[in-house]
Amino acid sequence: MCLIDDTTSKRIDFNYSDHGVVFSIRDCSLDGKYSFWKMDKKEAERLIKRLGYFENMTWRQFSALPREKGITKEKKNTESFEMIKNQDSSTKKIAGETYYFHFRVSGTKKTFRVFGYQERHFFCITHIDREGRIHHK
Repeated sequence: MCLIDDTTSKRIDFNYSDHGVVFSIRDCSLDGKYSFWKMDKKEAERLIKRLGYFENMTWRQFSALPREKGITKEKKNTESFEMIKNQDSSTKKIAGETYYFHFRVSGTKKTFRVFGYQERHFFCITHIDREGRIHHK
């Protein structure tokens, strides 16, 4: 089973629960509206600061944060799940061992969401929803 214990509220890869979180952009969408290319300087600074905060944690700590401050697991067969899956280049995707999430980055004017998946100790970013509108109509 993939759940770590009763105190961990999100499904993560148990094998990496005590590894530090590291972010990767190798699978980040090149679609302008969901990539780094459209971020302004303040958005980029907020994102980098948030990534740094998470990188001081283990996956166990990261997954135990409350939903508003940590990751939200994407449910299978939802639009968000499929969107991430289409960008996922990992070999685990073929085996169906997927761990797809998003987290929020708050700012003074708006909150945006970052989508991606866990591969080993990496959080691979696939989409940056600067407007907070992906699948929120």
